[in-house]
Amino acid sequence: MGRRRDYDEGYEDARREMMDRETGSRRGGDGAFTAAVFIKYAAIVIVVLVIAYVVLRIVGAIQGAF
Repeated sequence: MGRRRDYDEGYEDARREMMDRETGSRRGGDGAFTAAVFIKYAAIVIVVLVIAYVVLRIVGAIQGAF
């Protein structure tokens, strides 16, 4: 019976370690993590807008040629 508890404790420790690696150390707090996520998604939005602008310019140039 003790093995199941050891397994569960090991699983929780491994899960906690993985979360710490993904989010960085807890010393930075949730504010730093939130800022990093916001910056990541803002960068993705900017890249998508730039690609859309370039595609629209190309489409406009093609239509102007005809």
